[in-house]
Amino acid sequence: MNIFKPVRSRFAKRARMQIPVSAAVGLAMLVAFVATGCTSMQPSDTQPTASTARKMAAEGDHVSASREYLNLAVNSKGDQRQRYLIFAMGELYLANDLDGAERIMNQIGTDIADSNLEVWAEITAVFQLARNEPEAALAALNRVKSTANKVTASRILTLRSDALFQLDKPEAAVMNLLKREGLLTSNEAIEGNRRLIWSGLQTAGPAINPDTEQTRQDPVLAGWMQLGYLAYINRSSIGKLRESLSEWQQRYPGHPASGKLLDDVLANLGALSNYPDRVALLLPLSGPQQAIGEAIRDGFMAAHYDLGAETARPEVFVYDTARNGAAAAFQNAILNGTGFVVGPLLKDEIAEVAAIADGVTLLALNYVTLETESNVDIYQFALSPEDEARAVADRAADEGMLNAVALVPDNNWGERVLDAFRERLQQRGGALLSARAYPTDAADFSQPIREILLLNESYARRDRLAANIGKTVEFEPRRRQDVDLVFLGANPTVAKLLKPQLRFHYAGGLPTFATSAIFQPGSANAADLNGIMFPDIPWLLDPDQTAQESQRTLERYWGATAKRGARFYAMGYDAYYLTAILQGAPSRSAVLIEGMTGTLTLDKDGQLHRGLKWARIDRGQPRVLPDIPSSLSQEAEIVVSQQ
Repeated sequence: MNIFKPVRSRFAKRARMQIPVSAAVGLAMLVAFVATGCTSMQPSDTQPTASTARKMAAEGDHVSASREYLNLAVNSKGDQRQRYLIFAMGELYLANDLDGAERIMNQIGTDIADSNLEVWAEITAVFQLARNEPEAALAALNRVKSTANKVTASRILTLRSDALFQLDKPEAAVMNLLKREGLLTSNEAIEGNRRLIWSGLQTAGPAINPDTEQTRQDPVLAGWMQLGYLAYINRSSIGKLRESLSEWQQRYPGHPASGKLLDDVLANLGALSNYPDRVALLLPLSGPQQAIGEAIRDGFMAAHYDLGAETARPEVFVYDTARNGAAAAFQNAILNGTGFVVGPLLKDEIAEVAAIADGVTLLALNYVTLETESNVDIYQFALSPEDEARAVADRAADEGMLNAVALVPDNNWGERVLDAFRERLQQRGGALLSARAYPTDAADFSQPIREILLLNESYARRDRLAANIGKTVEFEPRRRQDVDLVFLGANPTVAKLLKPQLRFHYAGGLPTFATSAIFQPGSANAADLNGIMFPDIPWLLDPDQTAQESQRTLERYWGATAKRGARFYAMGYDAYYLTAILQGAPSRSAVLIEGMTGTLTLDKDGQLHRGLKWARIDRGQPRVLPDIPSSLSQEAEIVVSQQ
């Protein structure tokens, strides 16, 4: 559990910049690349203009914007052509076509015009950081020796610091951000820069050395490094951490971190220390849901022991709801003097407990509609597939994909995710053009695939033509052309059958999205799922230092197979910290937590919702995707408008 909501230093969290390509990329090479590489880059029939491309980008249609910029590049020469290719690559990156963007980058080489060097360095660094290649990112940035533009300098320093943090060079990273702070003018920007330093130091861990020749000469740098060092060595105990940071604040009263930044950190630590005296954990620890219940319990207890002896930890009582029922487990918890109950897990059990709960705080581990007037403070926390379906709709809309077709299982789960996906996509201005539910025991999905892609109509036209002319017609069916994406509701077994069948039915080139149900943690290979994009928990896709240590502990004591329950383990971990945070929250709207299961926010009805990370399956394994901003930066648009 992060003790402060980090401000990501990845450039992906901001608007992407301009993006350059080598002047040696001639017209023939560009046309060959378009013809052989990426169908999303076919030139448009209309005369392209920079304003048209900017409009498409502003509307989130980055694929079309990339086409326009490519056409502009075809009709331009020299440095101008290079600049338009830069923007084409940038739009492909924004459209999440990382393979297409990489192909252009490889064609670019490193022969960059001076007028394009800064933007080339920026976008190359962004791309290399996304591929976990910080040395390559730093090499590109180091080609920019100086710039008179403070905004550009600020962005380059941010990227340099990110690369240096990834290379375990926190001192150099902080020095770059201190230089950046000197370029900033607003208090908000300066405060944001200080949080970038703090966030980076939280990832630096053992690489932090608080006593070097450089720190002895620079008291501001020394204060930052000492702060990061204290956070690292006391990370396993919230009590010790809070005490050491308070002492640091008294020792460095005039330091830039000593104001709002550290006040917020200490306030969050205070919330994490405000545990109830007793907590009851109600889970199914026998019966059909035993594996899930045990994973949640293990994560909950791991967080309990990670807390450290210096913090007043609650007494934890664990009850098996499958043995004597949830109501009996709850009543036993109350008899033991428990005022905070975590669980139950199953919806009918939650309704049963809520009906008899009075004067307690209940953190239910599922979503359910309750009709109770009892004096009970109820919160609901779930690994909701509906939240993931909404996240898919948001991601698709952000990338300019608004027309969808869907395949989901013919069961309650499939109906729920489909309804959530449809509703959110419509809210974002899109439409679900067609959807089909398949039997859960199916192996052949030809019929529903043909129906959502309107291939049956194509076959019917073939049959009518053959009947009219009295001859067999050579024929290749044509799927509907108004579809931007396919949404799949499927587990890994079904998805491994569905994906190749979609390809067989001429939909292999359509972007395919799914929920996290598509991927089983610990799978050795999922090559049949290559190209599918899905949201999942940070504990699996982008683990911080605490999560990595928890993963190692989980594997050490429970073996590699424990990964299969990783999502529920992370849920239990977050549930433990929520007992402190929810008890001390001044209002429901004040809750914002960077948890193992996502960025947790609380709505007015007491439901916690997760903001998730994104991945695409490549070579059988999930690859983390950058966040997609809605458009190129204002600076980039200004540059284009001047062409």
